[in-house]
Amino acid sequence: MSRSASETPRRAVPRPLSLYSFLLVAFLSNRERLPETALPPVALLNSLLHLLLKPAVISVPLLLLARRWRAAALLMPLAAEFLRHYGGQLWRMARPPQPIRSPRSLTALTYNVHKEDMHLEPILNVIRNADADVVALQELGSRAAECLEQELAYEYPYRSLQPYPAFPSAGQGLLSRFPLSDVLYWRHEGVVNALGHQRATLDVRGVQIALYNVHPVHPGMVGKLFDARPRQWEIDQIMARLAAEKRSVLLLGDFNMTDQAEAYRQITARYYDIFRRVGAGMGYTFPAWRYPQARELTNGLPLGWLPPLFRIDYAFASEGIQALQARVLPDSGGSDHLPLWVEVAI
Repeated sequence: MSRSASETPRRAVPRPLSLYSFLLVAFLSNRERLPETALPPVALLNSLLHLLLKPAVISVPLLLLARRWRAAALLMPLAAEFLRHYGGQLWRMARPPQPIRSPRSLTALTYNVHKEDMHLEPILNVIRNADADVVALQELGSRAAECLEQELAYEYPYRSLQPYPAFPSAGQGLLSRFPLSDVLYWRHEGVVNALGHQRATLDVRGVQIALYNVHPVHPGMVGKLFDARPRQWEIDQIMARLAAEKRSVLLLGDFNMTDQAEAYRQITARYYDIFRRVGAGMGYTFPAWRYPQARELTNGLPLGWLPPLFRIDYAFASEGIQALQARVLPDSGGSDHLPLWVEVAI
């Protein structure tokens, strides 16, 4: 009896662990019935879900080694949910696939340049080192647009640089080695702090595709606590435009959403996520605070050491476009976003 009594505390599941598991399992079981556009806490939890599930993935092997069977069993559904979403990406990190080569390849870079208008040389270096055929820029300031026009005209003979001086975060730009036509820039004026969007026809060796460079508003930018409705409305408008396309689509941009958002599921019902299909690792792109000029959101706190924790920059494509490679570049060039580089076959 004394042995049983001494083992009970060691084998019991700690209350914080039980509460963590119960609350997350309850949320996962019911979130399809909890629209994030109507419930800001649900939108926030969706944005944090990849981080909230990580402790379970780390804890389960440790609990099994410690022979804490009940505690491990309690966390296994959460660990399984994490691996269901991210297991393929993590497996490719451990066993990188051989790169696929194609004579019809196109490389593309999506890069939020953080409306930077002073420290432009690091941004130029990032773009040059990426050596992408097409570059989609978000938050393009006026001075940055002038600099890119002057410095990259030879590398990128086809350009559409459209800063928005009244609200620099809404500036957008396209740089291309292939011809661009039918270029359109727009903002959804009814949205608070509306950002910019672009659409162009890209001619890649005689094959035309629809190229989109989009930047839906962040739920925290609309004057209310994490209100996902304006972002969702913008995604709905973008998807309506995409539905009218007769060509294959390459959809790039800073989407201000994680891959657990309802809007992500809406997009991937029609287009696939290139990084999810061929990328390795978690693909986090934000926040990148290594450079002092990127720390606008830190309120002076010393957070330059913090690694990126969210994947909000994406490249999506029609099934007629084949994903070859995808990776997040390690240098932000002074932006608070890391660039995403992809290679596809047209």
